[in-house]
Amino acid sequence: MNAIVQGSDGALTQQPYTGPSGRTRVERACVFRPGRKPAALEVFRVLNVEECPGLREAALNGCLHQLEDGEEVEVPFIYHDPRVFRFALVIPNGARCRELSERARLLDSLMQEHEEDVPDYVRNFAIVHGSRGLARYVSDADRIEVELSELEPVDGRPVVASYDPRLSGLLPPAGFWTHASTELAPLLDDDELWLFVRVEKDEPEAFSEASSDLLIQLKTVEQVPVCVLALTDSRAGAVRRAYLNPARSADGRILECLRRDFRATVVVHSEQRRPLRSFRVEAPRAANVKLIIGRTELAPQPSRDRWESCVDACRSAPPPVSQIANPFGLSEDASTAAEALDRLRLLEAWSSPARVEEALSILSTPRTLFELSRRRIVADALRFGLAMSDALVPQAVQFGFASEAKDLVLALGRQFEQIVPQASAQGLDEGQVRANRRALERLAMMHGTSTELALSCTM
Repeated sequence: MNAIVQGSDGALTQQPYTGPSGRTRVERACVFRPGRKPAALEVFRVLNVEECPGLREAALNGCLHQLEDGEEVEVPFIYHDPRVFRFALVIPNGARCRELSERARLLDSLMQEHEEDVPDYVRNFAIVHGSRGLARYVSDADRIEVELSELEPVDGRPVVASYDPRLSGLLPPAGFWTHASTELAPLLDDDELWLFVRVEKDEPEAFSEASSDLLIQLKTVEQVPVCVLALTDSRAGAVRRAYLNPARSADGRILECLRRDFRATVVVHSEQRRPLRSFRVEAPRAANVKLIIGRTELAPQPSRDRWESCVDACRSAPPPVSQIANPFGLSEDASTAAEALDRLRLLEAWSSPARVEEALSILSTPRTLFELSRRRIVADALRFGLAMSDALVPQAVQFGFASEAKDLVLALGRQFEQIVPQASAQGLDEGQVRANRRALERLAMMHGTSTELALSCTM
């Protein structure tokens, strides 16, 4: 059925979505809890409230996935109300680290359908967080869509965010103004993290919601782990940092809060110490915090003087926030074999345990983005038959591209044989063709496959 139809009066009207991603779908799940027996639960991966109207309130109240003892199970799901053209991906607060992967899964599902069968309200689906976010989205049926450029002109001063009444009772922590030109001050209040920053006269537009990002980084100085919380602004090129001691109870609580839900409210002050604006910043880095906590949990508590010395060393040489060349990003599929080869070589350079640690705990690459990028690069290598390193072969099998290494190597040989006649058009020179052939033959010998790949070097 077409998403847009022409009525009797000639007007074009949007039709409700009837595709598979919008129909109620239930799965059986087994919930494991420490010290208790596993509990069986039916979870909704898609809830169509026209098909199941009795479950609408349960979804809005946050009790759609609830065990018999009342404990909630945080499962992402799709909320669909075709009567009012509402389609949203609901990410529970405790599952925000899965937002990128869930979004990618839904996009992939929609891409399998004919374009004319997916109406605009589904193609431009909303992403909401928790039952409160869903309730706001549902109740906002008459909202007016406004372009961001109308709210915050690129060449103008950023609009001050709406006033939060809680700010009246919150002041920056003591000592904030001492290093306010380069540092931020975190404050945990009622399990909510607040970050106070000050902007200088030459950067009045720094730290707006649209251009800010929050990183968590780990630097070890003289065997003392220093956790660095960095707020960056890509447009203004500004950065503010806080140095957290994981062995200190107050800083440990901040890290634990970020491990549960990586978000904070930023409060921006002027040089005259007046509040300018506040906004919420969040990112899929809860898994990175968990990794860093695991790396630091056995570290002893340093003395006050030693800690200050380590922080001074971090101030002099902080972890980088500008992106070092790495393969982890939301890029499109490689268009040529040469492009895929460049990405593969870069990924191989970042496949050692030390570089993986650098990507996750220093560059603060979101774990989901890290995994998706590796999977895409390996898929491109397989598509063009490019020999990969010994370390990446088992990774490709683990990703599900082949049942075992032997099958993967055979598939690489077949794919490369198909592109060799068009090697020039694929951007490969004779040397690269010969080198890839030799590498494939080495993999074939290593994994017990036929060495007679019959690959031609004809360009």
